[in-house]
Amino acid sequence: MEFKITRENFLEGLGKTQGVVEKKNTMPVLSNILLEADKKGLTISATDMEVALVFTSAAQVIQPGKITVSCRHIYDIVREINQPEVVVSLKQGNRLEVKAGTSVFNIPGLEANEFPAIPTVEKTSVEVSCDVFLNMIEKTSFCMSTDETRHNLAGIHLEKEKGGAIRMVATDGHRLSLVDQDFGSEGLDDVNVIIPRKGIGELKKMVSQEGCFELAVDKRHLCARKGNETLYARLIDGEFPDYGRVIPNKTGSLVSIPRQDFIGALRRVSLLSNERSRGVVINLSPGHLEVFINNPDLGEAREEFKIDYKGEKLGIGFNARYFLDVLNAMKDDMVILGVQNELAPCVIKSEKDHGFLSVIMPMRI
Repeated sequence: MEFKITRENFLEGLGKTQGVVEKKNTMPVLSNILLEADKKGLTISATDMEVALVFTSAAQVIQPGKITVSCRHIYDIVREINQPEVVVSLKQGNRLEVKAGTSVFNIPGLEANEFPAIPTVEKTSVEVSCDVFLNMIEKTSFCMSTDETRHNLAGIHLEKEKGGAIRMVATDGHRLSLVDQDFGSEGLDDVNVIIPRKGIGELKKMVSQEGCFELAVDKRHLCARKGNETLYARLIDGEFPDYGRVIPNKTGSLVSIPRQDFIGALRRVSLLSNERSRGVVINLSPGHLEVFINNPDLGEAREEFKIDYKGEKLGIGFNARYFLDVLNAMKDDMVILGVQNELAPCVIKSEKDHGFLSVIMPMRI
């Protein structure tokens, strides 16, 4: 194998694979990337058996071939090279030679057949706006569970609603976030899957770019393709809980609150809250909202501002961080809170995005 490639193109492909390769090194080959040179150019593949990334680039291929080498080492080498073109060739004993100007590097590799197979997805793909999909991820991903024992909550549930809209839902048992979006999803008729946390992270990187991408989902894998980059994610094998049971049928009193004022009050008052629970009390009275905390160890803090509320007096304990996560994901000037009593969950809605809803469970303080 031998090929010439611009440093810029090579570094871009190697950089894309950094987030995918296995860091824990449970299998040595998972710390490697697969380099394949053929008449089409260069293909760089990385996988950790859960997520796989395939990057293609133009290259002058002198001799076709393939080899797997350490992702970190070759990335560090190419990053430090100060020449516009890199020549890569496979030598005896699976040694990979990287040349640029007067610099010559010789690093060990492994046989390409030791590299895990990249999955395939047979389903028809649909074109999706990156902005739309990114908005859906940002409004749900903060609710994914970090509890390794609850693997079916450690991702985002993707499903198609009866009306044709695609829904994303995430919950960690203490809060839930849901968003519906209709983006012409004819090719996603049977979708009802859970995308794992790492797959969501890599998807977010891809859709953070402008334009559209191709999305296909089968029962075991998700495939997303944009330009010269293709991402595969193995779906979580499990059932997502019946989340509809935690969404109140009645929202009670609706309160419209200035989002930035609410964020500021929560951030300031929670400075004196317990670091683990971040608990604060939200007191509602006609015309007023107060954020309050009384911590025997750190002291007392309160902040009040005027709102349009005409209901009964209520004092409800919540985790301030849960509120801040959802408020920071929204872009509205005003947010709508639905409250019933001290024991009922709080519903947060958007004035502009009517497909969005978030639920936060109360806590005892």
